[in-house]
Amino acid sequence: MSVAHILGFPRIGADRELKKAVEAYWQGKVSRSYLEQTGKDLRATHWKLQADAGLYMVSVGDFAWY
Repeated sequence: MSVAHILGFPRIGADRELKKAVEAYWQGKVSRSYLEQTGKDLRATHWKLQADAGLYMVSVGDFAWY
């Protein structure tokens, strides 16, 4: 049986959502809770993408804010 796995997944988002949220937070345009929710949503989306792609083990612990 073959097992598929990747070592990490790009954290920034398909449309650079994380970069935009971090920079908006630094500028005081969004709240910390908005930034944290953006990170949470991106992690969930990325885990689902990996699982839907058939990966046996989903990459976790590879997220960083910047």
